Amino acid sequence: MKRVKLFPLMTLILVTFSVQALAQATVIRDGEIALSEEDLAYRIAGWTAQMRESAIADPGDRLELINMEVANKKLALAGAKLVEADPQLRLQLQSTIERFQRDILIRHHRDNMEYPDFSALAREQYDLAKRKYALIPERRMSAHILFASPAGQPRDDALAEAAGVLAQLRAGANFEEMVAQHSDEPGAVDKAGKIDRWMKLGEPDITPPYTEGLFKINAVGEYSEPVQSQFGVHIIRLDGIQEESYKSFEEVASTIEQQLRNEYTGLEMKAFVSRFQMSEDVQIDHDAVEEILAPYNKPE
Repeated sequence: MKRVKLFPLMTLILVTFSVQALAQATVIRDGEIALSEEDLAYRIAGWTAQMRESAIADPGDRLELINMEVANKKLALAGAKLVEADPQLRLQLQSTIERFQRDILIRHHRDNMEYPDFSALAREQYDLAKRKYALIPERRMSAHILFASPAGQPRDDALAEAAGVLAQLRAGANFEEMVAQHSDEPGAVDKAGKIDRWMKLGEPDITPPYTEGLFKINAVGEYSEPVQSQFGVHIIRLDGIQEESYKSFEEVASTIEQQLRNEYTGLEMKAFVSRFQMSEDVQIDHDAVEEILAPYNKPE
């Protein structure tokens, strides 16, 4: 069969760019390379704001930046000649170009998609899954007495002291007095042991055993059993409860609609890409594929 000789890929690219450059006004020429107005403008747009300001204000900086672009252009030309001489590099370049073209097409399709109005569906989702989208969990206010005890050390003394104080509190002892007499927390006396923060179960930045103990208390004014954390042993008093509630639809509508939009985008993009899968008329030389795969078929 007669073979048709093809231009190497890089030669074809360079010839194409050179023809395009000749059709535009050349701003810079140095030996084999030339930068058109369009090319230079694109490169300058990619500079940082500081680089552009320097190029405007200082002729020396401008020349240095232009030198950088000329050097980049020459390096690219030298690299193109290297690629042209190496079949593996040509294949690598071709693969890179194809991925770039693929990404451009996918991005173009995504950026130009038309979306339906999700407002009615968002309302439906809110009604069906209010806890998912709008729940404000129960939060609690508390005070505590800390019996400091390093983690990993025996805590018999701290636990015994906490148990004694808890018995006194449940018998009617004054909490603030117990804080003053027993708490090892810095500043506890000034705050009467109170933590001025509403917290939910699993509250960030609060040691988990503390909120777990807090949420086991049944009623405001009651105390927890001694709770151990990395800081020591706590007796916790429940000072207030904010019952769980829900945000209004208006407060979460935009969040729900954005989630629906993201789901729609994913499905639409999957459908778009599927249009480019193999057709029923595809022709595959399975023997050739088998031969290519053979070196990788290593016996176990």
